Amino acid sequence: MITRRRLIAMALALTAAPMAEAADQPVIGALFISTAERSYSWNHLLAKMRDLGYVDGTSVHYAARFTQDPAELPKLAAGIAELSPQVVFANGDEPARVAAAQWSTTPIVAQTDDHIGAGLSDSYARPTRNVTGVSRLEAELDTKRLELLHELMPAVRRVLVLRDPQTTWPRRAEVLDKAALRLGVELDVRDIRGAADIEGVIAAGKAAGAMAVLVLGSPLLNSPQSDDAIASAWMKQSLPSIVQTPALVGKLGHLGSYGIDQDAVLLRLAQMIDRILKGAKPGDIPIEQPTKFELIINMKTAKALGLTVPPTILARADEVIE
Repeated sequence: MITRRRLIAMALALTAAPMAEAADQPVIGALFISTAERSYSWNHLLAKMRDLGYVDGTSVHYAARFTQDPAELPKLAAGIAELSPQVVFANGDEPARVAAAQWSTTPIVAQTDDHIGAGLSDSYARPTRNVTGVSRLEAELDTKRLELLHELMPAVRRVLVLRDPQTTWPRRAEVLDKAALRLGVELDVRDIRGAADIEGVIAAGKAAGAMAVLVLGSPLLNSPQSDDAIASAWMKQSLPSIVQTPALVGKLGHLGSYGIDQDAVLLRLAQMIDRILKGAKPGDIPIEQPTKFELIINMKTAKALGLTVPPTILARADEVIE
């Protein structure tokens, strides 16, 4: 016969087991300037982590926090800290800097434009702080995009550059200025503080003599709202555009893109998180740089604008959109 006391004990045991199991799950913190639904990096990182055996609520607990206002990042990081994460993922330079300020010993895996440029390490080979990850080297890639634009449109002498001043660190502009001087191109750099600025800025750039647009990727300028606004504005002004994200070329009709293979980078980041959860230290995991890149050319847009794409570019392209 089962007594009332025995029933209560059994019920407590059943409820305590999941709680104990949840308490044993490692906590992975994450900081993003984005929304959960629209973050390519977050959703694909989760998929890579699942492939490695990490399932939210079963083998791991994610404490991911999202905002579209960089000023809110310190408060979000403090909230994650209360959960005592075993490792923190930071997506972007500003989230990584905020994470490094919040945690001096907790391992941080970050995807940045440049770890050293952001002050997160003095070395790629042996990270000098508690931060490792992948440096996208966007300053160098901005130069490649300007060179691509110059090859596609050799007659262009003035290029409108869209920049998010809140999250784009100065070295990107410095490196781009040197490339522009070498190519004989004048840059009209204009700051974007919200998607609502984009239409007016591109119209003003066209009025000032710009003949093409170069978008410096950032959480703001890669957001869906900004993507749509940039596509609408360049079409209205007939200003060909070069962007950071290859997937946007076919989707929104940009002239071209040169960027990293994001899936390959996210796989490496997931593998770094896995190594840390298994006991590795950030200082033992070298900061990596992308090794796979994608060049996309939109021939439909080129023909609509009356541009002739050189055969040398077509031969190098990973994808040509007809």
